Amino acid sequence: MLRDLPPRGRWYIIAVVALGALLFVTLVPRATLTPVLSFAFLALLSVLTAAFKVQFPITGGSNMSVSYVVDIASILLWGPHAAMIVGAASGWSQSTLNARKRNPPFRTLFNMAMLVITVEAAGQVFRALGGSVDARLVAMAVPLMAMAFSYFLVNTIPLALAIALTTNQNAWRIWRTDFLPNAPSYLVGAATAAIVIKVAETSGYALTLLLALPVALLALNLYRARGEIEARQGAILEAAQDAIITMDHQLNIREFNPAAEQLFGYARLDILGRHIQMLMPQADRAQYLNALGEYLTSGRGPLAGRQLEMHGLKADGSEFPMELTVARLGTDSRTILTAFARDITERRALEEQLRQSQKLEAIGRLAGGLAHDFNNILMSIMGAADLLLLQLKRDDPACDEANEIRQSVERGAGLTRQLLAFGRRQATRPRLFALDATVAGMETMLRRLIGPEIDFRIVRPAEPVMVFADSGHIEQVLLNLVVNSRDAMPEGGHLTVTVDEVEIDLAAALAFAEGKPGRYARLSVADTGCGMDEHTRGKLFEPFFTTKEQGKGTGLGLSIVYGIVKQSGGYITVASEPDRGSTFLIYLPVAPVRVPAPATVCH
Repeated sequence: MLRDLPPRGRWYIIAVVALGALLFVTLVPRATLTPVLSFAFLALLSVLTAAFKVQFPITGGSNMSVSYVVDIASILLWGPHAAMIVGAASGWSQSTLNARKRNPPFRTLFNMAMLVITVEAAGQVFRALGGSVDARLVAMAVPLMAMAFSYFLVNTIPLALAIALTTNQNAWRIWRTDFLPNAPSYLVGAATAAIVIKVAETSGYALTLLLALPVALLALNLYRARGEIEARQGAILEAAQDAIITMDHQLNIREFNPAAEQLFGYARLDILGRHIQMLMPQADRAQYLNALGEYLTSGRGPLAGRQLEMHGLKADGSEFPMELTVARLGTDSRTILTAFARDITERRALEEQLRQSQKLEAIGRLAGGLAHDFNNILMSIMGAADLLLLQLKRDDPACDEANEIRQSVERGAGLTRQLLAFGRRQATRPRLFALDATVAGMETMLRRLIGPEIDFRIVRPAEPVMVFADSGHIEQVLLNLVVNSRDAMPEGGHLTVTVDEVEIDLAAALAFAEGKPGRYARLSVADTGCGMDEHTRGKLFEPFFTTKEQGKGTGLGLSIVYGIVKQSGGYITVASEPDRGSTFLIYLPVAPVRVPAPATVCH
């Protein structure tokens, strides 16, 4: 919408539209439109050629717009006042008919006003220099060239200024890059219009149309071929999941597909013509621009035939990791770059989860091996302590020392059992059991453990949820989580343990790094305690990591929980924020066999 544009750009467009409307209303009544049928035919031809953007290739890789030739012909035959009608019709059709997307009204009015002003100015220059359609071609040369030059300047400079004011760019750079290379086509188009008119006057319009028919058919075929190519390219750009960005030899953006709009947060029309550095973080901008410049000029450098991981910059100022591939197209003089960018934020997160899992696995194996060796040493000490106790009398002073040795060994044995559980080296006895019944059986013990100041509640499903695992290990998991929740609520709070059955789809399973879709039994432990920040959550399952005071925790509790859950074929996640509590979610595969709920027996 017009109100969404920058103020300077908005008032500039309004001024151009007002000037075009004033010229049209003032000068069109003075125009001579006879013969009417010929004028109507020329106006219709301008509408069609402008709507379908029919162009004819000329030398140097440029194209000559057939609509422009028609505009020049209307100036030569009927004068600038009448040509304003043709120009206004052309401006309306190229913005309205055959457009991929509906243009806002202000853009259509601006195009119409620009062509009205352009044809009037060009026609007045032609007349001021003595140009006349009745003169010989040689005599028309200078006025014709001046008309083409003035048409080019009046048409392109205000357009470049409009783009610059609405997108905060440099008008000179836009005009020099986008419009100046097309200057020769304006001279060729003006000469073509004059030649066609002279041939028609000499040979008659019927013969002229007959001679022009093959050329028109060739132009139509070229238009159709180009239209098919553009349609295919447009479909590819629209459907592509990767961001596709095309840059010219000055690294200004020339194409920006819908995926790029979604990825970077810029609208296509707002970013076209702007420099690619807008999409680069300030810290890395010089490095990225040097790499693009080297590849553009020489075809070598870090971007040559390689896929790079770098950071992009969104419209809101946030940075994100992306994967970039750049293709170099064209000749040395007209080289363009096409970049293919993909957001890899999610992939990075999955890779980090996988690395974390592998790290825990490696530490678990090391801890398990050390625990076995340490346990053998402890058993030797335990045996020696037992022998001493058998030999010593109860009132012997050394008896207390031997008992202290035995108790220390028992504490060490408890630590080795934790290490073995963490390393998954502890013997397991998996069996089929109802998870909800096991949790309910621990209620009395858990209530005594957490104390009366915490509101404790267990939520169970109506039907049993069957899993195949070591029930003792699952009890240990629940016990560890409940103890952690109790410690997070020293002033009291609410603790809820929930058992239910859920279906996990592929998208949710991928979030677990190694997950698989299917039905799972879910054990949830939710508290209203102090919660955790993002840094703590990232280290939560690392062995020996603890937020408790020194001497109050080994840092193995949650590592053991993680090891037991993984050993049971399940997954564990945690959701937590500071001062908003924590929720641990454990997913265990549902056993394929279901058992009926036990019948109630009355005594």
